[in-house]
Amino acid sequence: MRSLYAALLAGLCIAASPFAAANIIDGADERDSILVVGPQLGLSADEIARIRKVSGYVGCFLPSPSIGTGALFLSDRQVITAAHIFFTPEGKLRSQCFFRAQESLDTPAIEIVPAQGRFGATPPKAGSNNDWAIMPLVTPMPDADPFPVAADVPVQAGDALVVVTAHPAGMEKEVDKSVPVAQGCRVRRVPKSSTATNFFRTDCDATGSSSGGMHLARVDGDLVFRGITITTGPWRDEKFRGAPYDEKAGSVTTALGTDAAILQAGRELAGDGS
Repeated sequence: MRSLYAALLAGLCIAASPFAAANIIDGADERDSILVVGPQLGLSADEIARIRKVSGYVGCFLPSPSIGTGALFLSDRQVITAAHIFFTPEGKLRSQCFFRAQESLDTPAIEIVPAQGRFGATPPKAGSNNDWAIMPLVTPMPDADPFPVAADVPVQAGDALVVVTAHPAGMEKEVDKSVPVAQGCRVRRVPKSSTATNFFRTDCDATGSSSGGMHLARVDGDLVFRGITITTGPWRDEKFRGAPYDEKAGSVTTALGTDAAILQAGRELAGDGS
């Protein structure tokens, strides 16, 4: 799997070209290495190290390659991400899947068996409220401390976010693939959900391979896991680069909350309740 993984990451060099399109909201692309922007976002050195242990790449090799971002969720042996990463366009479940934290160049990839995970739908509709997956790892991530979920404190418009992605396409800055990409942005609206999951709209910049990116926020001074990136606007359309936040036009990014049905599924998979 290691050689396959290296080949898959090598393919990101093309996707990450500075000439690739992106859904950049409200001006410039603010995404950069967490080592550069983390301190500006109020992250301590210990918090940055913790993020690098729990967040990273999620992907599959067969029958076609697919890659996005995932993060440990509730325990050191399961990750949450976007479900569509694990399915082909025809709805077939992919195999030879992995999670690799962005702690260092030497951090090993850990195997994922999608058939043992929990999905919002099988197959999911990409970008929908059912486009989430919680996947058990074959072995736990050593010495990792997942961020808690403050389910009793609702997400609100105006909340400041730190969004962490593995290596999204279309970035203006070149970032080492072993280092997470981070950005500070805000919750713009929290619609009332008509499904079993909750979601919120943000002005976070996003592009291909941003799916599953971890949204952190501070509650009583502590970082908590608020949601994952699930969809963005038509990021291949250059007219949206730098456009103002506008939900109707598509200059918006949507996150699923790590509460409600997602939190319940995560707890069940971890064996922490039903």
